[in-house]
Amino acid sequence: MKNRLTTLMLCAVMWLGGFAGSAWAQGRDLDEVIKSGQIKVALYKEFTPFSDVDKGGIDVDVARLLAERLGVKLEILWFSADENMDDDLRNMVWRGTVLGYGPADVMLHVPIDATYTARNDKAMFFAPYYREKFAIARNVDKLDKLESLDAFRTQRIGVEVETYPATVLLSADGGVYRNNVGNYKSASEALSAMKNGEVSAVMAMQSELEAGLAGTSGYAIADVPLPLVNRRQWVIGLAVKSGNEKLAQSLQAAMNSIAEKGELKDIFKRHGVEYRAP
Repeated sequence: MKNRLTTLMLCAVMWLGGFAGSAWAQGRDLDEVIKSGQIKVALYKEFTPFSDVDKGGIDVDVARLLAERLGVKLEILWFSADENMDDDLRNMVWRGTVLGYGPADVMLHVPIDATYTARNDKAMFFAPYYREKFAIARNVDKLDKLESLDAFRTQRIGVEVETYPATVLLSADGGVYRNNVGNYKSASEALSAMKNGEVSAVMAMQSELEAGLAGTSGYAIADVPLPLVNRRQWVIGLAVKSGNEKLAQSLQAAMNSIAEKGELKDIFKRHGVEYRAP
């Protein structure tokens, strides 16, 4: 009986997987989106300052303007980040999850990189709208300047656990800063720790630092004093399922209009982030 139950469960999972691979993988092109009267946009659910279920964010506002330009209503498909971006694209752009969630018509905040896009031929990447980088925010009373990482031999610095900044600071210069690196669940928590005096600085994405310190005084944000890290900048844009050229073209035109009219820059400013053109 137990073996039969196991077999039935496996068959059910295989059937669901097959159903998801066919019925749920039908990405919509422009005509279908316009006919339905709404566009489904995939956004990360916990990604301040860009997108948050409760707080909104930059990408939420951008998505609203894109929908307006297309003359349709906005439907947001919130999702949590998977193991890597390839998984996110599979789940939210070209196939959908095995449980039938997605795909969306378009996903925001996708890296536009030649090497990355070449290995993801089931998605189209376009409409770059922002350039991201890493930086260090510091309490100027404790660190009036930051010309190297040597200060963190004695001063504590916060990072989000298991991120690139954490890797850099734990391994730089033979690991001499390791004991002064504070690991936090998010960049927001690390910034709170800096405001509370637990750490003197925080390394994170510059947008996270700017938004988290907006309206405060006594802090400064500067480049990471490591050339290799400063060269690590990336552009973000949109992605749709391969083959949906008309939708991509319309969204590209909409993004161009938003940028040209200064609305894109205004959105970033409203959320406390300096707009960096791609």
